[in-house]
Amino acid sequence: MTNTQVSAFSHSTGGVLPGQLLLVIAGVLAVIYLLWLAWLAYAQLVAWQTGQGVFYDLLLSIMRGGVVALLLGYLLR
Repeated sequence: MTNTQVSAFSHSTGGVLPGQLLLVIAGVLAVIYLLWLAWLAYAQLVAWQTGQGVFYDLLLSIMRGGVVALLLGYLLR
């Protein structure tokens, strides 16, 4: 963005710079996918404890969720 565009953006958003807004959006998305990963791990653990799944399904699901979280983190940086 040019200096004129940054100035117009900052003026229209009450002093928020584009980089700051992008950081907030990336932070919110990071919290959302980390919460999703925690929910996935918890749901798989409960399913394993109640006998609805085997241990290797638990590990595989958590590992797949972790890989998705790592890829999203890399792409959102």
